[in-house]
Amino acid sequence: MKRTRVLPIMAAAGLILVFSASAAAPETWIVDILANPARYWNTEVTVVGQVQAVIPNPAGTTRGTYTMLDESCPNPLTIRTNDLPPVSRNFRVRGVLIQDPAQANVPLMKEISRSSPGMTNTTLYLLIAAGAAFLFLLIVFIILLTKPKPRPAAEETIRPAAPVDPSKTTRIAPPPAAPAAAPGGAKTRVFLNLGADIIVEKGPDKGKEFPLHRQVTTIGRPGSRKNEIEINDDTVSKEQASIYYDNAKKEFTIADESATNPTRVDGRAISGPTPLKNGAVIELGRTVLIFKKS
Repeated sequence: MKRTRVLPIMAAAGLILVFSASAAAPETWIVDILANPARYWNTEVTVVGQVQAVIPNPAGTTRGTYTMLDESCPNPLTIRTNDLPPVSRNFRVRGVLIQDPAQANVPLMKEISRSSPGMTNTTLYLLIAAGAAFLFLLIVFIILLTKPKPRPAAEETIRPAAPVDPSKTTRIAPPPAAPAAAPGGAKTRVFLNLGADIIVEKGPDKGKEFPLHRQVTTIGRPGSRKNEIEINDDTVSKEQASIYYDNAKKEFTIADESATNPTRVDGRAISGPTPLKNGAVIELGRTVLIFKKS
C-alpha cells in the first residue's frame, strides 16, 4: 500500500479513537454526589460501581432499593429500581438524583437504565490520553514524511562522441625523441645526415649498420641508459662509450666511459676523446665496429 493511502487511514483511526472515548458518557463519582447532593438534584447522572446490598420493597418482589460503592468513597449510594440486581456485581447505572423522602438532604437515585460497567473513568481517561498521544505521534510522523528532501545535483548528461571519418582526419607525426645529453649537461643536436656510419664487423650483431646523425651518440649494452647504438654483447658495458661530432670542424671523436671494459681504437686502448678517421676500427669486448665516412 502506498504511503499516501496509509497516512489518511492512520489519521482517521486516531480521530475515531479519541472521539469515541470522549463521546462516552463519563460517570460521576459517588463521593461527589454525597459531598454536594444539592448540585445534582433532579439531574441525570451515571455511576459505576459494585452492588453491596439489595432491599426488596415490598418483600418477595424484584422492586426496591440497592446500595452501590465505587472506588472513590467508602459510603454507598442508594438506588431505587423495579428490577433488583444481584449482589457483588458491577454495573453502570444511569438515573435521576432526588432527595430521599425518608431523609432530608440524603440523595436517592431513581434508576433509568443499568448495563455492564464497560469503561471506568480511569480507563476512559487513559484511553483519551492514548488517543491524543497517538495523534501527536502521527502528526510528527506526517511532518517528517512530507518534509521535502534536498534534490541531488543534476547529473551532467554525457553524450557519446560522433563517429569520426578517418578520411577527414589529419595524422600528426609524433615529436622526435629527446636527444641525449652531451657532456657537461649541454643539449645534443640532431642532424639529418652527418655522412658517417658505424658498421658491426664482428660480434653478435654482425652486419648491423648505425648511421650517425646526432651530436652525441652513445654506445653500450641494453640497460638503464638508452643507447643510440645498442650492442647485444655481454662483454660490452651498458655505458661503454660515446661518439661526439664537432660541427665547426666537421670531425668525430670517441671517448671511453667504461671502468671495466676498455674501448680500443685501431688496437690502442683510449681514455680521453680520440679522433675517428675513416675506416677506424673500434673494439668493444668481443665486438668490432668500423667507422666509415661516406
